[in-house]
Amino acid sequence: MISDVVLPSLEEYRAAGFIILTVEAYAVHEPWMTTRYNDYGELLRDRLALGGLVSAADYFQALRRRRELCLQTAAAMEKVDLLLTTAAPSEAGPIEGFPKWSTMEKPGFTMPFNLTGLPAISVCSGFGAGGLPLSIQLVGKAFQEATVLRAAHAYETATEWRSHRPAMSS
Repeated sequence: MISDVVLPSLEEYRAAGFIILTVEAYAVHEPWMTTRYNDYGELLRDRLALGGLVSAADYFQALRRRRELCLQTAAAMEKVDLLLTTAAPSEAGPIEGFPKWSTMEKPGFTMPFNLTGLPAISVCSGFGAGGLPLSIQLVGKAFQEATVLRAAHAYETATEWRSHRPAMSS
């Protein structure tokens, strides 16, 4: 049976997820960020440094919100085995010219499941007008990794997308 599932807004997941990810990434890299700052590439260095500026109060509020979002997501998935969502709003973009702060500009479609820890997989679902991949995301309930992997395998077996590759630019 197929049914619609309503989850909290992507913005809610992004807000909590971005703070948690940024703070925890900085905490892991702090020993080197303070002694080998210039050994990091500009993009990563600047994103990591931002985590050192987040207050403990903001971090703990994000952790509290994550717990609420986990409960809301689990409740929304109660009557389904899998969620099918888009993994990105459009085809993949070229890596050149990727904006440094793009993760702050709009929420990622994978963030709800990164944040809640639910098993998810993105698989190619075609190619856009620019010839780059489009993707869907399959999401399972907690500890249902095998269900997610079986569904992804069945989808890839039933479609030809896995055998296509975008043209490489020279």
